[in-house]
Amino acid sequence: MNDQIRKAIRQRASRAVSRDDLVRAVFDSFRSQQVELRNVSLEDMKAALVEAARAAREHNALLA
Repeated sequence: MNDQIRKAIRQRASRAVSRDDLVRAVFDSFRSQQVELRNVSLEDMKAALVEAARAAREHNALLA
């Protein structure tokens, strides 16, 4: 997973308020970078979801 996708995931995930939003942020980020989802490995998908969760957690911690 490259830095451009990682940044897009973090940006979208920071606005997430639910787990569904986190998953949507990951999928939308891959699509916006024109990455075919069936070509994304399971490890990359896991890493993307972890990255999204971290970004959302950090963003919510800043708001509190």
